Amino acid sequence: MSEFGVRGAGAPFSFGIVVIACGLGLAPSRAVGGQLQLNFETLDYGTTGTFITGIRGETIVGNYVIPGGTGGLLYTSESGIWTPFPVATANGVNYPDSYSASPYGPTFGSMDGILRVVGVYKTGSSPYDLGYLYDGAAAPGASLLTLIYPEKPGEPTLFTFPHSTFGNIAVGDYDTQLKTGNAFIYDIPTGTFSTNNKPGAVSTTAYGVYGDKIAGGYGAFGPDGEPGFEHGYIYDMKTDTWATYDHPGALFTHFEGITGAGRGDEYNLVADWIDGSGVHAAVLHVDADGNETWIPLEIDGATTVSANSIYQGTAVGVYTDATGVHAYRVEIPGIYNPITNDDTVIAGAPGSVAIVAGKGDDVVNNGKVRATGTGAVGIHGDTYGVINNAGKVVATGKGATAVEMNGAFGSLLNGGVVKAAKGAVAIGTGSGATGSLVVNKGVIDGLVYVAAGPDVRFENSGWLGISHKGAGTKHLVSGTYAQTADGTLALRMGGNRNDKLKVLGAARLDGAVAPIFANGGFRRHYTLVKAGDEVTGTFATLDAVGLPSFLVASLDYANSKVTLDLAAAFAGTTGLDHNQGAVAQALDDAFNKGGGIPKGLEGALFGLSDPDLPAVLDQLSGEIHASTQAVLIGQSLFTRQAILGHLREGTRTPGGGSDLAIGYAGDPVLAPPDVSGNPRQPFWAQAIGSWGSIDGDGNAATVDYSLGGVIAGVDLVDRDTWRAGLAFGYSQSSADINDPWSTADTQTGTVAGYADTSLGAWKLRAGASYGFNAIDTRRSISLGGSTSTLKADYDAGTGQVFGEVGYQAAVAGAVFEPFAGLAWVHLATEGFSERGRAGALDGSSSTANVGYSTLGVRIAGDVDAGGMVFSPRLAVAWQYAFGDLTPETAMAFAATSGAGFTVAGAPIAENAALIDAGFDFTITPKARLGLSYVGQISGSDYDSAVRGTLSWAF
Repeated sequence: MSEFGVRGAGAPFSFGIVVIACGLGLAPSRAVGGQLQLNFETLDYGTTGTFITGIRGETIVGNYVIPGGTGGLLYTSESGIWTPFPVATANGVNYPDSYSASPYGPTFGSMDGILRVVGVYKTGSSPYDLGYLYDGAAAPGASLLTLIYPEKPGEPTLFTFPHSTFGNIAVGDYDTQLKTGNAFIYDIPTGTFSTNNKPGAVSTTAYGVYGDKIAGGYGAFGPDGEPGFEHGYIYDMKTDTWATYDHPGALFTHFEGITGAGRGDEYNLVADWIDGSGVHAAVLHVDADGNETWIPLEIDGATTVSANSIYQGTAVGVYTDATGVHAYRVEIPGIYNPITNDDTVIAGAPGSVAIVAGKGDDVVNNGKVRATGTGAVGIHGDTYGVINNAGKVVATGKGATAVEMNGAFGSLLNGGVVKAAKGAVAIGTGSGATGSLVVNKGVIDGLVYVAAGPDVRFENSGWLGISHKGAGTKHLVSGTYAQTADGTLALRMGGNRNDKLKVLGAARLDGAVAPIFANGGFRRHYTLVKAGDEVTGTFATLDAVGLPSFLVASLDYANSKVTLDLAAAFAGTTGLDHNQGAVAQALDDAFNKGGGIPKGLEGALFGLSDPDLPAVLDQLSGEIHASTQAVLIGQSLFTRQAILGHLREGTRTPGGGSDLAIGYAGDPVLAPPDVSGNPRQPFWAQAIGSWGSIDGDGNAATVDYSLGGVIAGVDLVDRDTWRAGLAFGYSQSSADINDPWSTADTQTGTVAGYADTSLGAWKLRAGASYGFNAIDTRRSISLGGSTSTLKADYDAGTGQVFGEVGYQAAVAGAVFEPFAGLAWVHLATEGFSERGRAGALDGSSSTANVGYSTLGVRIAGDVDAGGMVFSPRLAVAWQYAFGDLTPETAMAFAATSGAGFTVAGAPIAENAALIDAGFDFTITPKARLGLSYVGQISGSDYDSAVRGTLSWAF
């Protein structure tokens, strides 16, 4: 209010809204003719007295009376809520370290957005008003800057009273002596003041600014040089010209605020004026031709009415009545005339514009605006104009723009939808645009490219993003970006590309960020926001849309940017076994620390559900390589049995006893064989066929295997009490896992040496062998609707040493031999590289060592069968295994780095029963045939073999 009015400020209590209908008689002479009905709303905060001092858009500021001063308030028309402003304090002043304060002129925007407000406060050390500038978007956050006009020598500054702000300037007045005032213009970017007094005036105040127009009052000199009457003025900053205005019949006129009237060069102002009857309030409408229309503001029952601010057609101020001081708001019909659209308009021709606004023109869109032509524009805004969109503006033409901002300090207030198709722009700026301002409380769906210099201010309190396909768009805000708690920034993520927001100034963040993931690859890091100055605040919510359940997203704030970090979390899936967990951890490591998940796997893996993951991890594990080790170690038994079996039979003579475990059975006193007439059979051969399985343990799957082969040997040294020989063998085996399907075929060539000796009834037998294994594996991976087969060829070597000791005794015509044996098996496997598509593995060389101890008994006898000796036999034993019973293979995914893991194969049984049952036929004194069933049985494994033996002598 004017300097002959009341100054005030605000804080917290309940408030009421009272609507007062008043019949107003219009003043004659340049006043609106006829009767104008105005509806005044009383906006009270508490009961101590409320003052409204400024309005812009939905924001109203003011103060309320507290003991010894006033407290600052902000009122939002949308919500109807009063808020302590700029910051709540315990004493109700709502300004730090002060006893009285009041905000005055707001801009567009929210407290935690781009809102700027000027105001004043008083401290105990300063009896005069000090100015302040509140900036909701200033880095590193909402800031309060004290404004004090610089003192000159001999002219100390008393009051500094900023009243209004627009664009990059604030206006107000300062005093160096109490009876005169000086108007100032404050440049916000540079922080500099300049005096702006009307030439020849004794005192000048500046209370309102809009565009390039400043309004206030000045005092002229009287006839004798003394201060005279006060007049209202409008100062044009572009032309440096002053226009004087006086309310008809007024002695004093002072403008309290100014706003655009909807069309270029048309303005609405509020004024307080004095005549002989007292203080009055009025609204002045000035049209483009300079014609004035004065509208009185009178409230029934009020003793005094003061007008303090105006925006478009809404005036605010205070009035007094018998109950105290109250704030009011009133709509003035007919004085705000923007370009208004309630229908559907289309810019279909190339380069056409649906709605064109010139300098100072406002646009109100409640309908639909479409830019379908190439390079067409939906709404073209210009200097100082305000585009208020509550409808829908859509650009679909190639290179078209839904809303294009041009000129200086134009504003877009979006509460509707602004949308652009691919190749079009939702919000853009013309080549000459500077200082564009955007407040989004609706939906912006499309490219935002606001390149209007460093003074751009962009607030997102709605939804900003792009819904159509094609990640990789870069939004640009060339100045300040502020997102409030109500805002969502949605950015599309697609493989190696993603949408991002580039802010050349500072970015202040809150609300939500919503990365929207589509099918495709994933990176570890995505830059979402990058600021040229700094990033302050953080997004309160990370809402990743379409993010696979096996990825965890987080945000990192460093180096003036916001980065989305993704971390794979396959290993965090519940219910995984060891092998599955190892593969899952390898996938995590590949993505999080290594070269990434192989391309052929990534999309399909991240598309899985939690229940589907374990089976896929089994397919990827390559456990056939580890289980093959268990099979090869287990099959070493057949070489041992073949050699030990030959050594056992070598101590008997044809017809003299069983070859199972006894060298001779027919002689009850265990005499040595009669070699003079019945030579031993130094040449021998065995053929074997076996089949079996090793059960899975809840980790590795069950492996089924089969083997077929031969082994033949010759006794090279044969003495009465000992002998030694060599053996050679060849076998083929196959190991199969059904789920996941995989197989390993192995060809083995074996070389062995053996020896035995007798010490009376004690029999000592020993041997060593080495098997050369050529392994050929195949396995399949079915993932993402396709199946691939992976193959590998590599070698392994199976070495073993073994021996046993037995004690023979003749019992009731049979030979009985308790025995004990030991064996040590060493398997060395070379590294390998699988061939095939996604999921191929590189395997490291590995070794496994397993020991076996055996404790059992054999029994055999001879039966005459028509000239041939039939020798049945049976052996049973307990076998105990120790060492590397669960073979492991270290592998890594071949198509990346940092993705190593170790899988365990099917486990070798620790305890097993050995059964060897069969018979021999001595068909000639120099030849013998044998047939046996050999079984190895445990709670988890079984192995069955049929063995045929031929021994002969020359």
